[in-house]
Amino acid sequence: MHFRRAHFQKQPQNKQDIFERVGDGALQFVRRVRNVMRFVVEIFCAIKNIFLGRAVTRRIDLWVEIDRAGVRAVPIVALISFMIGVIIAFVGHMQLKMFGAEIYVAALVAISMIRILGAMMTGIIMSGRTGASYAAEIGTMRTNEEIDALKTMAVSPVEFLVAPRVLALTITMPILTIIADVVAIIGGMCVAIAVMNVSVIEYWHTTMDWLSFNNFAIGVLHGWLFGWVIAITGCLYGMGATKTSSGVGRAATRAVVASIVGCIVVTAILTLVFNWIDI
Repeated sequence: MHFRRAHFQKQPQNKQDIFERVGDGALQFVRRVRNVMRFVVEIFCAIKNIFLGRAVTRRIDLWVEIDRAGVRAVPIVALISFMIGVIIAFVGHMQLKMFGAEIYVAALVAISMIRILGAMMTGIIMSGRTGASYAAEIGTMRTNEEIDALKTMAVSPVEFLVAPRVLALTITMPILTIIADVVAIIGGMCVAIAVMNVSVIEYWHTTMDWLSFNNFAIGVLHGWLFGWVIAITGCLYGMGATKTSSGVGRAATRAVVASIVGCIVVTAILTLVFNWIDI
């Protein structure tokens, strides 16, 4: 009897704890969403000030970030894209040769890479390369109290640190996506020449017959949006990093994971929208 009474006395308290946890979790989620939206608004305001010439951002900082996020990323993006094109061509050749339609490997590589896969692979690469770098750099500055020093000098950290990085990645991501598409098509062409005995001219004509401006525009749009997602996510986690070495590491890891998830979510939304409007 005493055991049953104690059990029934503790049950309302456990229910109260569950409701408190759910309520705290909901409040934390709303608070995080509000902070993210506020950060995004600050970034757009900073970019507006840059174009109006009222920001404290130096022009050289933007060019340095474009070089780091764009030019220096070309080799790794080209290498991965070439291998992806080779893999798609090999898999397509194994399946299509049973139907005598091996030439359509060119269409398979071109459509899959240019519409979605090229931008997706570039986004994943840049999430691990540039997104983590942004989070680690800004997180280290926060640990070394450099951001506090900027605020003391009445310099906005968003204008001075975040806006150039966001602009650089949104400018370079569509270009990197186009490079990834072209290199992947070249990789598929190499497989077609070596395995299927298809000439370069025949492969190129088949590729151009199956390509369309809509697919090209959709792929570039994916890359442009991925640039926003990766840059904002990396800078957001860097600005929110705790002032410890482990905090910087956690910020970089979370930035990579959140960037990749964000790119996948954006891809899912755009795919549904484009299928709905029949593009």
